[in-house]
Amino acid sequence: MTAVPAPRWPGVLAAVLGLLTAAGLISGIVLATSGLFELATWVAWATTGVSAAAVLLGLGALIGRLGRGWAAIGVLLGVIANPLLLVHGLGWIGRLGA
Repeated sequence: MTAVPAPRWPGVLAAVLGLLTAAGLISGIVLATSGLFELATWVAWATTGVSAAAVLLGLGALIGRLGRGWAAIGVLLGVIANPLLLVHGLGWIGRLGA
């Protein structure tokens, strides 16, 4: 009897959501610098939700060993490109030099 390989789709989906998080962050920055602040705010909130989904699904895939490499990429992108964490992180770095 041969062993059935574990599905990789949870990890791949986490990576895709992580990439969508990064794309949303870039879109929000472009919209904000273009003066479309209301639309940029909506994009930031949507990006935060996608980021949370990427991190949660990625952590689940890592724990379940379901596409672990892809899951790690999803978690990393989901954390780094999260607009709320980015604002707080950059504010903290800015206060270090003050």
